[in-house]
Amino acid sequence: MIALQTEALSYLHQLFPASSPFWERFRSYMRQYYQACIFEKRFVSGELPWRDYNENIAWTLATGKSSVSQAIIAGLVDLAGTEQYLLPFTKSLNFFNFSCQMFDDICDWKEDYLNRSPSLLLCGLLQEQPVEPKKQDLERIARELYYGGHMCAVLQLAIDAFDQATSVIPENVVSWHHLVSKLRERCEDLLTDIIKITESNRRRAAEQPEFHLEFPVPRTQCQQLAWQGLRYLVQQWQQGFSEVRHVMCFSYKHGFTGKSEFQYGDIFQRAVMAEILSDASQAFSLELQPVINYELNYFIEHRHHYGIEGWGYFPDLPELPPDADDLAQVMQVLLLNNRQEDVSRYCERPLRVLLEENRHNDGSFETWIIPAHNRTPEQERHADYAANAWGMGGDVDVMANVLYTLALYDETRFAEVIQSGTAYIEKQQAEDGRWVSTWYHGPFYGTYVCTRLLAKVRPSSPALERVQAFLQGSQHADGSWGMPEKEGDPLNTSLALLSWAYLTQLGKLEGAAPSVQKALMYLQQSYDEEGQCWPYQEYIRMQRPTHVLSYGSKSVTTAYVIKAAAAWQCLLHAPSLTS
Repeated sequence: MIALQTEALSYLHQLFPASSPFWERFRSYMRQYYQACIFEKRFVSGELPWRDYNENIAWTLATGKSSVSQAIIAGLVDLAGTEQYLLPFTKSLNFFNFSCQMFDDICDWKEDYLNRSPSLLLCGLLQEQPVEPKKQDLERIARELYYGGHMCAVLQLAIDAFDQATSVIPENVVSWHHLVSKLRERCEDLLTDIIKITESNRRRAAEQPEFHLEFPVPRTQCQQLAWQGLRYLVQQWQQGFSEVRHVMCFSYKHGFTGKSEFQYGDIFQRAVMAEILSDASQAFSLELQPVINYELNYFIEHRHHYGIEGWGYFPDLPELPPDADDLAQVMQVLLLNNRQEDVSRYCERPLRVLLEENRHNDGSFETWIIPAHNRTPEQERHADYAANAWGMGGDVDVMANVLYTLALYDETRFAEVIQSGTAYIEKQQAEDGRWVSTWYHGPFYGTYVCTRLLAKVRPSSPALERVQAFLQGSQHADGSWGMPEKEGDPLNTSLALLSWAYLTQLGKLEGAAPSVQKALMYLQQSYDEEGQCWPYQEYIRMQRPTHVLSYGSKSVTTAYVIKAAAAWQCLLHAPSLTS
């Protein structure tokens, strides 16, 4: 760093003679920088209380610590031989730097809290510096920052300062106005999203039924796992399942036209968890119906209300069509809870378009539900993005989920679709017994949904014998399963246990108890006592031309642990497993 500074100074000395006013200004900027650093240290050390940290101090520190950047303006002014723009550009840069600091404070508040580093955002909430900050404090502080208006207040300060930054500069300085306006848009979009989410959550809290569940003393290892997971999942439900929400940026510069570049999706994840809560309710005789009913109504309310309806992963992204995976997952939960009328009313239309207009001669069908004929302009856009961005063709992980759902719905009515689709899926099995997923990380989700399908509609399929060999050969010494060439993890262990459960129901795994017990023990050992849940694991994957985008969630991992525990609660006591 010192070498770089020395090199930079040597170049500056070549540009500006010692008598140039540039050097007095440069020394002034350096003084401001060091004074700001020393001043900030007084808050960091505890010499000054956080309650004294106000907007004026935030301005002094933000502009002082970035004051060296003003040397660019001073240098350009000196080289141009006129000081006409020195003051307005300096003022504009100060406003810009202040805005950027406010935005950075919002982005970095967790690290700032854990490092006991003051910011206007944190000091607006915390009157004193935290003595021993802990990670478990973050959830409470986040709630207070968002719902107490602190985030919005600091974002508004940043937006106002960006406006000031452009107001003092002539409009013909196009590049500067463009840069400031783009950053201002980011802040404004974030402010809009925070207001939208917090208001939605406040409405939810007002409408959400009161729910409290007392768990009996666990008598089995499966009950112990389920109780731990359910406590966390119910808590997340009470908070609107914000932890499962998938947030992605779909940039306007890439042609996306959403109301915001940041899109939110939680339908699929919540449908998975509602299905698992339904399983747990039945397996453990727990009264979870108020939670499940609330979620069912949420799915119906948040379906597409136009076109062929259905559900989309990011429901507010105009370029993303409704998809078969979301449709199947919502249908499963409705069917598990005897809501056949809702299935008929809300699912039949997209299901018809999927099976009649998106099915191929080999038994496969598309993931995206787009009419083949008489498309609206929006559906034409869906088709264009499916062909050029999202990908076309059958995906076995999605197909298996849909076909299993059709078997639950009406196996006789959909017999031909189910059998031809299942034959296609059998052909896609790898030699070692796994199925490779398009939309999910690793082999265990695809293997689970395909095994579940075959166990229901083709229980004598030779593919199931290969699944057995794959599961037995891929279990780690500690009882876990995991991503290829990686350590085991609780998500993939739970998915493998679910596949094994379906095989066991068919009587294909005599003597499985020791391996299953090791896996259940691994799940207990991988429980995060501090977070009171199972850890984040990569779950959904989206292949892009140059990289893979990933999604995961502690709630999703925890939910699959619950599902595995529910599946094995009764199987562990079956005679075939005690021999």
